[in-house]
Amino acid sequence: MNKVTKISAISLFALFLTACDKPAEKAPAPAQNTQTAQPQNAQPNQVTLNVNEQNIDDVKKFLNWDAQQIEILNAPQDELRIATENKDTAKIQAALQQLTEKANQVLADADKLDIKDPTVNLLKDKAKENLVLSINFVNESFGYMVQGKQPSEEDKQKLNATYQRVAASSQELQQIREKLHQIIAPKPAQEQPK
Repeated sequence: MNKVTKISAISLFALFLTACDKPAEKAPAPAQNTQTAQPQNAQPNQVTLNVNEQNIDDVKKFLNWDAQQIEILNAPQDELRIATENKDTAKIQAALQQLTEKANQVLADADKLDIKDPTVNLLKDKAKENLVLSINFVNESFGYMVQGKQPSEEDKQKLNATYQRVAASSQELQQIREKLHQIIAPKPAQEQPK
């Protein structure tokens, strides 16, 4: 499940760059910088979460929603990937629409969660914000392909800046997810010395 989360925005960005660039061209300079710029430490809205007996149920609700949203978004992401590989603009457009609809469903499901803990609510809001940013990024970047246009250098720089924000936010959320899973996972029983 962790691999799916890491792949989505990054692979869609790579697909976009591959589909938009002519075969004679290499990936643009901003895309080459993504690997070095990704682990930026400047994250002003970093969430720290202490898990205790009062908020453990809220943490579990958040993690269940998070796992479900990954599953819900898998199919439209796969369709978008296949349509992009086939360079079928009609199918790309349909996949984008389906991805947006599924994302809206996920956001509505998040609003229905009965989470009382303010920190877990902050985490949920951060996950929702990341999803909205990701979907906007995907729609904007694939919009060029659907329109049959090549993005200008300025457009590529804007897309790269948005991608950097998505990647940093996704990375932070992934680290939080991993910590939460480690905290709430049942601990194996300690073996007694013989």
